[in-house]
Amino acid sequence: MPPANTHDRSLLTLVLDLTPSTWGERDLQRSDSDPKRFAANKRSIGPGRLEDVLSSTIAFCLAFAALRRDNTVVVIGVADDEVAVLYPRKGGAGRSSMASIVHDPADTVGGKVDAAALNESVRLGVAELVERAADKAEERADKAEQIADDDMKEKGGDGGGSASASAAADVTGALSPATPGAAIASGVTVALCVINRFMVAAGRGVSALASDRSGGPGASAPDGDGGIMALITGQGSKKKGSTNGGGPGGAPTPRILIVQASEDRTGDYNAFMNGTFAAIKGNVVIDGCFVPGVGGQNQIKQSAFLEQACDRTGGVYLSVPSPAQFGGALTAVLVSVFLSPASIRKRINLPALPEVDFRPRCFETGETVDIAHVCNQCLSIFKNCPKDTCPTCGAANAKKKKRAKHS
Repeated sequence: MPPANTHDRSLLTLVLDLTPSTWGERDLQRSDSDPKRFAANKRSIGPGRLEDVLSSTIAFCLAFAALRRDNTVVVIGVADDEVAVLYPRKGGAGRSSMASIVHDPADTVGGKVDAAALNESVRLGVAELVERAADKAEERADKAEQIADDDMKEKGGDGGGSASASAAADVTGALSPATPGAAIASGVTVALCVINRFMVAAGRGVSALASDRSGGPGASAPDGDGGIMALITGQGSKKKGSTNGGGPGGAPTPRILIVQASEDRTGDYNAFMNGTFAAIKGNVVIDGCFVPGVGGQNQIKQSAFLEQACDRTGGVYLSVPSPAQFGGALTAVLVSVFLSPASIRKRINLPALPEVDFRPRCFETGETVDIAHVCNQCLSIFKNCPKDTCPTCGAANAKKKKRAKHS
């Protein structure tokens, strides 16, 4: 009997968009459209709610774990600017953190994915993460209210024009998050850090704590990575004669799946693409599943960032239409499109990427531009030249500095 194929042993790092405002809007859309369609004896057309996506992604993770006993799953949640590791969780309770993956004892991890622990950890982690994002939004609202009260006291109720306009701008800024959408770039960065920890524990990757900085087979893993070593070597399964699968040195083959519902954050383009280039260097495949809402012509149906990342890393990209986002349909989509290992994807029929548009986009408006202004500090791109400072990095406008010097 031929030996088991070791190339398909994988590490799946799933990045899940949990932005409260996005899913709140989807829930309102369903609550508004479903009663009307049911009254007319018609089926719902979506979009999916957060519960639908959570159930489907958990089912997908369990299907992935069922492919091979020593497959490993890590789930990362992103809500506005908040990012956290949802699974695995240290001791099954407490705040999510990357340290929970490293410091769990070897006899409590590895060998297989516990379905009950995965379901409980992800749902508990989602509740905590959404609560933290909501608390930040409440803090912004309190700050805006305080600004308005201070302005009224300062003016004494006389309604000064310029001061009132300035206060209104301050209130708007306090109410709004720094950038709309989810910090997917931060989620990708955390995913790459988690993957690198697994690689370092298997004698690959790059670690500042390793005695051999070369990152080769002689590199030693930090003492705290016993839990990861159990995941990699299969010690937790207590199965004799098991082989270490995946890449060289017994390391699993890593990949990232991003399930995104919010629009792209244009200001995060540089960070997102830097993460993509790091994934290319580390042979990490990025798959993208975009879950759009329903609405008018202004409704975002695609993610240009995800398209580019999937194209560059050799991953699969799919924008799921709203009727396929609920009732178990999303589970079928995830399993049929994203479950297969990268090693066999050339032999099966998967959705082909459309022609990807790599033209630059304005970091403020998201518009595609042919001629633009580029910040000389952070290389951010703008359709119109910033007046004073770069909105991305805060650097002073070089043209303004030059004019001030000559004057």
